Amino acid sequence: MKNQAKLWNLNWFDVGKSFIVIIGTSVFGSLIPIIQTGAIPTKSQLFLIGGTALAAGFIYLLKQRGTNENRQLLK
Repeated sequence: MKNQAKLWNLNWFDVGKSFIVIIGTSVFGSLIPIIQTGAIPTKSQLFLIGGTALAAGFIYLLKQRGTNENRQLLK
């Protein structure tokens, strides 16, 4: 695949996919259930959602660094 980075490297495509993971984690995983209850998220909830989203994005980037252009982990 031409959009896959070599092992231990990242490209802008990987960063873009990480951004999608961050948005998906924060909006679909945390924010929507709070809004569905009819409540407005508090400041502490928003910080928790943001921290969770950033952690998910960071873990995704770590996974991408260890994946080669053939989508093999640590090979």
